[in-house]
Amino acid sequence: MSNSKRRSSLSIQVLLLLGLLLTPAQGQDLTMVWQFTPRADAMGSFEAALKAHMEFRQEQGDAWSWGIGQVVVGEKVGTYYALSGAHSWADFDAYNNSAFTQLADAHWGATVQPLVENEMNWISRGLPEMSRLPEEPMEPTLFEVTTFYLNPGGEFAFNDAIGKLLQAVSDAGAPMYWSASTPRVGTEGPTISIMGMAEDWAGLAEPDPTMEQVLTEAYGEDGAMEIFNQFASAYHHYTSFIVVARPDLSIPEM
Repeated sequence: MSNSKRRSSLSIQVLLLLGLLLTPAQGQDLTMVWQFTPRADAMGSFEAALKAHMEFRQEQGDAWSWGIGQVVVGEKVGTYYALSGAHSWADFDAYNNSAFTQLADAHWGATVQPLVENEMNWISRGLPEMSRLPEEPMEPTLFEVTTFYLNPGGEFAFNDAIGKLLQAVSDAGAPMYWSASTPRVGTEGPTISIMGMAEDWAGLAEPDPTMEQVLTEAYGEDGAMEIFNQFASAYHHYTSFIVVARPDLSIPEM
């Protein structure tokens, strides 16, 4: 979770990359996520092909918006993500059965797919009750994603600890913002991902006041330690990486 500066406008491409930051209408809380790793010998040509493919999708009237991000720090450096959010299950029927999707899939297979080393996709569900969004619009370009792999039965302890943290941060008015999501289908679990955001690298610095200071002020030293221990006991390991938004490759909302 990271501190971040505020701006007066929010770029739609970045908003789509976040996807899960939107407070969706009931039943519109699903995000399709694709992960692509280019072949080591085709990094440059992959991005050129991806850009051409996204332009093709726009020209053909893609009904969905897509945010593209690229991992710049972490084990999966160079990996690309494509996200389209705020969907219902019925949306997948309409989209996958459309003539457009058949055309787009064929174009992808002929142009980009040969340059891909591996790929996977999953559907995530946003957790607005565990997220904290800025009241004023902001324009983040960097996203710090931490995925916690929960112990069996650890969901309650994790959710409860996050709830206490969220309450303390909100009461203090601390400039800390994040979104939370969990896989609905397509990947291992149970996991919960927390995504912080920043406008620049400086925005990823430890916030002032720190999370520890905020919790201590709200619950006292013993209470804060109890929350930290509760949180740590809920998961067995975590992974983290940083993604940079790529609006030049994204498809904004029509």
